[in-house]
Amino acid sequence: MSCIAANLEENKECGKETLLPQKDEPAKHSSVVAAHYNHLEEKGLKERLNSPIYYLRNFNNWVKSVLIQEYTDKIREKDYGRSLRVLDICCGKGGDLSKWQKARVEHVVFADIADVSVQQCEKRYEDLRSRCGRLFSAEFIAADCSKEPLRDKYRDPSIKFDIASCQFGLHYSFESLPQAKRMLTNISECLKPGGYFFGTIPDAYEIVSRAKKAPNGDFGNRIYNIKLLFDVEKGYPLFGGKYDFHLEGVVDCPEFLVNFKLFTKLAAEYGLELVYKARFADFFKDHSEKYRQLLQKIVCFESYPAPPGKELVAEEAEYEHAKQFWQSKENKTERDRIGTMSTSEWEVATVYMAFAFKKLKNTWDEKGKPVYTKSKQEGQSNKN
Repeated sequence: MSCIAANLEENKECGKETLLPQKDEPAKHSSVVAAHYNHLEEKGLKERLNSPIYYLRNFNNWVKSVLIQEYTDKIREKDYGRSLRVLDICCGKGGDLSKWQKARVEHVVFADIADVSVQQCEKRYEDLRSRCGRLFSAEFIAADCSKEPLRDKYRDPSIKFDIASCQFGLHYSFESLPQAKRMLTNISECLKPGGYFFGTIPDAYEIVSRAKKAPNGDFGNRIYNIKLLFDVEKGYPLFGGKYDFHLEGVVDCPEFLVNFKLFTKLAAEYGLELVYKARFADFFKDHSEKYRQLLQKIVCFESYPAPPGKELVAEEAEYEHAKQFWQSKENKTERDRIGTMSTSEWEVATVYMAFAFKKLKNTWDEKGKPVYTKSKQEGQSNKN
């Protein structure tokens, strides 16, 4: 695709470079989403290793790990010994359990629309606790977070969170304005002033950009496909901008575009001030140096050329960017490798973006409504 370009990062510590190719009705839809995620099978390690999106999934986990580390660190800069409480909203099967453990949080509330996923999350929590001994305390809530109040479902309705995290799930709430407001209420109302709300979503701008270049708004590659389900000629709706999204072995259900400017304005009504946003390609540039060892540990990139006895995940044609760079290298040996990702996986990665908001302090007006005090920006980074 024309939006894919080449991005090169040199791994100075291990002598390995990283080269990336760049660039229904509400009730019915909710049940479709819940059913889809409830029926996703748990994959064994062997199957995950053979997945055509193995490196993509690892890269997504790196992004989430960095977000968690960055913003738990920001809170602890002011109060190192602070016991952190977390709302993991749209938690799925608990893919971030170990990340919260490594961040040394005290308590996590896990909430998701898919009841089977929540049950699997709880089981994974119990398994992790049995292996680790000491682990953060947790509670588990099966609820449609875009339609149901969460506060009265907490063990302690007066709980205050330091962190709210929503990974790859917020876009489902942009089916309608009431749903987006309910989701933001659930995220904001128990978040402490100075606390952070961060997450990951599909980048609507990128989706629209690619759709405009594709026939009938239908585009993708061997591992993903996106098709717009509304009449583009009539414009792009602020809510209910529905599209079908298929990602090999992970997603196969309708989603909704998130107009980010609108999202930012709505969030401000709930005392959430944008402090960071970046597409995944820019997120990588921002954080790859600081979190280089984590990139290696999680195995985010494939070795090129393929080591002896191993095959590349995709056809050779998907590594032309790596091949050209490899051939241009001087004094290379048979053992030298560069880290890369197939163009198909990188095209999917660059559909997404990361964001972070900070909860503002507030006073109350004569009608009992909160009045938020805008903070001094803390090095805000917005990358379009």
